Amino acid sequence: MAPLRQSEASFEVGFYVALAAVVVISVSVILWCICCKDRDTKRLIRGKCINNLQTESFHFNLPLSETLAVLILNALQFVWRILKINVTLDPDTASPSLRVSEYGSQVRFTGERSAEWPSVLGREGFTSGMHYWEVEVGEKGYWVLGVSTHPHEKSIPEKPGEGYWLVRLAQGKICTAVSQSGDQILKLEKICKVWGVYLDHEGGRLSFYNAETRFHIHTLEGSFPGQVYPIFSPGSHDKGPLIINATVKNV
Repeated sequence: MAPLRQSEASFEVGFYVALAAVVVISVSVILWCICCKDRDTKRLIRGKCINNLQTESFHFNLPLSETLAVLILNALQFVWRILKINVTLDPDTASPSLRVSEYGSQVRFTGERSAEWPSVLGREGFTSGMHYWEVEVGEKGYWVLGVSTHPHEKSIPEKPGEGYWLVRLAQGKICTAVSQSGDQILKLEKICKVWGVYLDHEGGRLSFYNAETRFHIHTLEGSFPGQVYPIFSPGSHDKGPLIINATVKNV
């Protein structure tokens, strides 16, 4: 597997240009709202803002106006779309007990139930840059998401050592952040069905999000030594798939 040969410099320039455009558009709309003298138009905009905010599981601690709040939400959604990449699963890295779909967008367990964590890697490895992908886990009770520096291993150790940064779900309720720094149980009220994974290679951060609400769940910090690969395990307890590059309905 070759490292991803993208132009990270072009990617980052494009990202900041897009972000600047969002800010300019947002400020313009805010000024238009302030200057607008049509009460019916203002009432319509205010109603749309309230409706959008009510459908978003997003909490603001700042005294923002409803209009400004929804504009920021839209800007954030746009930024996520800019960052999102398509991860393709590499069947050559998959455990024999896993089946990868034809186009590399799904993986499921097909063997006999066991305590192992059979895994598969993304086809592209990352040596720099910022990358974000989403995975639908659905109602599965066992799975692992994260990154790895081990391109030749086809299963994740029960107690991963150096070179793994993961979030793991077991028994449908025990969610654990796993790295060489140790394990940490994440106290979540509810396990979300679609997870976002954000890798900041230079910044040494791997963050996990509820992809439907953009709520930050946990961040693992450290130094990534060279090339890392997205890693996935559907567990070995059910036949349900992990769906890579999931489409979030309310985005």
